[in-house]
Amino acid sequence: MSGLSLTTLIAGLLVAARLAAAVDLKTCKAYIQHRLGNNTLSRNDSIFYFSSTRHMSGPAEIWLTLEGCQTTCPNPNFDLYDDMWPRLLTWLVPALLLVGSVHLPRIGHLNRVFVVLHFMGDPIDSMWALLTKGEVWNRFYALALRRTPAGPDQEHTARALAAMLSAFEELTGDMATVEDEFNGLMAENGAQLTRDDLDYILKETAEELVDSRSNESLRTMLVIVNYLWAVLAALVPEIGGVQSSQPGGRIGTAMFLSWLVTAVLVSNTLSGFTSRRTCLRIMERYTRTVKGKKRDTHFFPYSPRILAQATTTRRRDGKVHVDDFIDAQPWNGSVYSYRPRKRLTVSGNAKTDCSPLFLLALSTVPILAAATSAFVIIWYTPTIGLGCRTLWVLVLTAGLLTSPILTWLISRVVRRRARAAWYATIAKDAVFGLAGVLVILLSSVGIFNTCWCWSGVYSRGLAGAYIDLEPEDERLHNAHHLYPAMVGSCLALQVLTYVVMHRVMRPGGVVFRPREEEKMERYRVVHGLNGSPDVEMEATRGRGRGDGSGMPRRGSEAAPLLLPPAALGGSPTPHGSPLLRPRAGSYQTSPSLLAGGVEDEWRWGSTPSPSASSRQGLLGSPPEERKGSGFRFLGAHHT
Repeated sequence: MSGLSLTTLIAGLLVAARLAAAVDLKTCKAYIQHRLGNNTLSRNDSIFYFSSTRHMSGPAEIWLTLEGCQTTCPNPNFDLYDDMWPRLLTWLVPALLLVGSVHLPRIGHLNRVFVVLHFMGDPIDSMWALLTKGEVWNRFYALALRRTPAGPDQEHTARALAAMLSAFEELTGDMATVEDEFNGLMAENGAQLTRDDLDYILKETAEELVDSRSNESLRTMLVIVNYLWAVLAALVPEIGGVQSSQPGGRIGTAMFLSWLVTAVLVSNTLSGFTSRRTCLRIMERYTRTVKGKKRDTHFFPYSPRILAQATTTRRRDGKVHVDDFIDAQPWNGSVYSYRPRKRLTVSGNAKTDCSPLFLLALSTVPILAAATSAFVIIWYTPTIGLGCRTLWVLVLTAGLLTSPILTWLISRVVRRRARAAWYATIAKDAVFGLAGVLVILLSSVGIFNTCWCWSGVYSRGLAGAYIDLEPEDERLHNAHHLYPAMVGSCLALQVLTYVVMHRVMRPGGVVFRPREEEKMERYRVVHGLNGSPDVEMEATRGRGRGDGSGMPRRGSEAAPLLLPPAALGGSPTPHGSPLLRPRAGSYQTSPSLLAGGVEDEWRWGSTPSPSASSRQGLLGSPPEERKGSGFRFLGAHHT
């Protein structure tokens, strides 16, 4: 290293040390007042800021120039706040609890950490993806309502159909192919079921899908109350205790993270399946029952995107590994907060459908509300102006607004490799999220308590920058007027934004998030449990006879869903559970919910050939076998 380079390096380190030297404003004020009292320092000294007519060197208000602060304040050091740990406990723990309350699917510990990183590094895209998921439910529900014939059971049947369509989309990750998957299944009907039987199985399967979803609403509300209590403690000294410095920085930091309230509420409003494999097993039993098959084939004939998820990788030990459906869960729909493709290809109701751009704009509001509130609070914390803390608010806000753009670019550049896009997005989010957390931590423990950062130099310039040593009057005014107003406005806007989001997701929310009383009522209706003694006697009359009439209607994970005994034409099993056996002549049916305007309820056809059956997948038959199959999901007709 040359002498010039070494000199430049040393000079740079000295300048950085001078700018980064932490200053205790109370100690500095007491030192200067002492020197003014013993006349060792003139009140017209150049270290005092000159405000148009006089030097600011009065007993109650002492303003120092930037140079005066750096040269006069005693013993600059790198010490942090004495009450650093209580400060962190005041808001950091509640914020971490908020992050931990985000709904995390069961996709492995490492991938769950990645979900948290995506939430922290790209909250706009996360909330956009959540709202898009809710809009998918909305559209399927509106579509189901249109396709369900009017009647006293229309609402119940429409919800069941919407749950089934949403479950297909859950597994395939492709909204556009749901119709073909369902149509193929209904057209096949290898078990030769009547329309009433298909309706019954549909409702029972939908009921199980709804019951298989988690609900952490109570825990979420407790965590949010804990966060709000922490904010209140920062505002009210009688609750949080007297702090060693102005509360503006702490309150501003807490408000900057207030978007977590909205994000956590939206995440837990949608919730998710206890496991995506649970959804897969339920749908396997449903398709197996309708087809009359005994085994599952993990194949989606009308969903090419799911097939594209399978990628081959060669490991260091030379072994070849193929990512299957289970491996592809993180980047194929299991994570509701990560959805690279946000196109909504199915129209539910033109009057109520929300466009992706509207959902994006709505997802941006919590971030802008949080950043604006934090910026105003820190800006008006003396010295008024753009300092280091307001600067990091601007920088982190710019990062959060840029992050969804980078997520979109990644999905476009590597759209044919979903796994690579997932890991690239998480790497980007780790940089944005961890950098933001680090800056907030450093700010909270006092790393920005320097003359340079206190002076508002970025907005006032070097000549106009000054440091107000312990401005008690302004501090009390802000604590009683500005801070409560900004905190109340920010939190109210966050809650209002969530209310709007909830209203957007509400139509489809009735499908998977009904009240517990509604679930019980559906169960009674589907299973005939209306509290009548006659029904209870009928339910137990066949026990021990082996005729199947006393068996429960819900199937196990290893067996098909059981139909009502009267619907079965086969012989009972030794255990009283009837098998679904194809008859000599098969007929294809259209359930009542899809047969609006259709004159015939079923049509006779030929029995599928063994070769055709062997090639049929989990969710329908191959595309070439569907030509002329008759019943269609949209515009149902028959040939």
